[in-house]
Amino acid sequence: MFCTALPGVTAVHAAEMSTQYQNGYYAYQSGDYAHARAFWQKAAENDDPFAQYALGLMSFRGDIGAVDYKTAASWFTKAAKANHGGAIYYLGLLHFNGFGVSYDHFQATKYFKRALRIDPHNANAAYMIGSQYFHGRGVRQNFVEAATYFKQAANNNMRAGQFMYGALLERGWGVQQNYAEAYYWLRRSANGPITFPIGAEEEEPFDPQAAIARLEPRLRPEEILRVDKRLMREGIS
Repeated sequence: MFCTALPGVTAVHAAEMSTQYQNGYYAYQSGDYAHARAFWQKAAENDDPFAQYALGLMSFRGDIGAVDYKTAASWFTKAAKANHGGAIYYLGLLHFNGFGVSYDHFQATKYFKRALRIDPHNANAAYMIGSQYFHGRGVRQNFVEAATYFKQAANNNMRAGQFMYGALLERGWGVQQNYAEAYYWLRRSANGPITFPIGAEEEEPFDPQAAIARLEPRLRPEEILRVDKRLMREGIS
C-alpha cells in the first residue's frame, strides 16, 4: 500500500538518485532531520525530484518546526514537473483538503488519477478516486467507476478499499451483486486497522465485523467454507 515513506535507496533507484539525496535519506533515517534537509536542499536546487519530494514531505509532516502546507505544495509542484508520482498524489491531497492551495475537488481528482497512472500500486490514490466517484465530488457520481477504483485499492491491500468494494458487492452497486465475494473482501478488510488518507475519513465509521455479521446469514455454509479456505491459502485468518 502507498504511504508517506520516502523512496529508499535501493539498487533499482540508486542510479536515478543524486548523492546528495542519498546522504539526506541516510541522515533522515538516523533521525538527523536538520542534516537531511541541508542535503536535500542542495539536491533540490539542482532539480532532483526525489529531494524536492522529500522536502515537501518534511514540510507536510512538520518534521522541522510547524507544518507548512504552502511550502509543501511548492516543493511537490517542482517534483511533479518531473512526473514524480508521490508528489502528484500529495498535490491532490492538498487540493482535496484545501491545505496551502485552493480547495478544489476537480483538481484533486485530476492529480489522483495522474498519480495512479504513474504508479498503479498507489492504493491511496485508487481509494481517493473511488471515493470521489462514490460521493460525486469533483466528478459525476458513478458507482461503476467507484467499484473499479475501490477494487484496485483492495487488490493493493488497502483495507478501506476492501471494505468499500465488499460493501458495493453486497449491495450490487456498480458491480454485479455477489454475497460470497462481498464476504471475502469484508473479511480481508477486518484483518487489521482501517486507515484513510488525510481528510478522507467517512462520517459513518467502517465496522467490518458488524458488516460480516450482517452478511453471514445470507451465505450457505459451503460458501463460507470456500472463503475460509481462500483466506487460509492467502495466509489470512
